[in-house]
Amino acid sequence: MSKYIDFTPETASEEYALLAGRVEAFAAYVAQEKYSISRNLCAAMLGFALPEEPKTTREEADA
Repeated sequence: MSKYIDFTPETASEEYALLAGRVEAFAAYVAQEKYSISRNLCAAMLGFALPEEPKTTREEADA
């Protein structure tokens, strides 16, 4: 079971509301964060996946 609710907007108004809410949440997070912010958290808050980074030879050997 996913810990996130999977919501798919059905109209342009719902899409706008979803995006506006994400931007507001992101702005509040960035405004209060004193230190470097996580790329993964930013991507999750805005609703996109980060591209996979190629593994180095050392990381592949450790896996």
